[in-house]
Amino acid sequence: MHGQRLTGLDGLRAIAALSVILFHALAWQSGAQRGNAYLAVDFFFMLSGYVMARTYEDKLATSLSPATFLYGRFCRFWPTLFVAGLIGLPWFLVSFGVDQWGIAALNLLLIPTFQFVRLYPLNSPAWSILLELFANLLHTLVLRRLSTTTLVITVIAMAPLLAMSVSRISFDIGAMTAAFLPALMRVTFSYMIGIILWRWWRDRPSIAVPPALAFLIMPLFFSVATWFDVDSWQSGFLFILVACPLMLAGGLRWSGPAHEPTARAMTWGGAMSFPVYALHTPICMTVTMAGWPVAWGILPTFAAAYLFTRPNFGVIRHIVQWKRARALA
Repeated sequence: MHGQRLTGLDGLRAIAALSVILFHALAWQSGAQRGNAYLAVDFFFMLSGYVMARTYEDKLATSLSPATFLYGRFCRFWPTLFVAGLIGLPWFLVSFGVDQWGIAALNLLLIPTFQFVRLYPLNSPAWSILLELFANLLHTLVLRRLSTTTLVITVIAMAPLLAMSVSRISFDIGAMTAAFLPALMRVTFSYMIGIILWRWWRDRPSIAVPPALAFLIMPLFFSVATWFDVDSWQSGFLFILVACPLMLAGGLRWSGPAHEPTARAMTWGGAMSFPVYALHTPICMTVTMAGWPVAWGILPTFAAAYLFTRPNFGVIRHIVQWKRARALA
């Protein structure tokens, strides 16, 4: 069972990535943020906790070293982010000045810059990758050793602390240096819930959620919030504690032959989701620097992301992914 690809979750991953892109595009175009589609990142965190527990907890307890696991996770993310940073480099130097090349160099290596307003001014969404790697580190050192009951108690105890933080700021924390510590709670909270759901369900969710409903939850939730300009910490908890588990349950119940068009589309969407997420900001910022509407950056983003789904695109990516595959085999 553990070796089977969870095609339904691939489809949800694609919807989450598209939600983030549309959220940013609307904000950049209008100059004002509306809605709460940034919460799609919390679904990514919960999905990561589920998939990492499903795929690696047993291996980490036996044959896989923490260092090898973390190296593999870094190799999963860094090549795409490095190329994204190179794409955004001209925009960054024009916007912040050529004397800030040292900041750009650090960001290209996935190193945050705490002296800036943003951790990653070169490519803002990289903050979520840094925090996901932190959650992976915590997972391999601590969380995998905790019982499910202990994890549940920890999540319950963390909830009021997270609520106190986001009620004063917003759930849209992570990119800004000043909110780094609350952002650590944000990622760990959803990530731990993902681990718990894996241990409870083992790919067989105890709640019967129709897959079609699971695929509609994010578009409906974010569309209503955008239309009525709703953004509150309460809606954030509603999304994380109710919507995300329901989506996972429905996605896990989706089944169908891998050769069917729908299954192929979901698998392709899942493969596209991370490069789309990693590339969209520098590409769209470059487009706006050229004086074009930000929407013109969406098509080039998908075109560039498609290249990253090709098995032999890029010498760096090919070599690092090959090493990662050997390390995590």
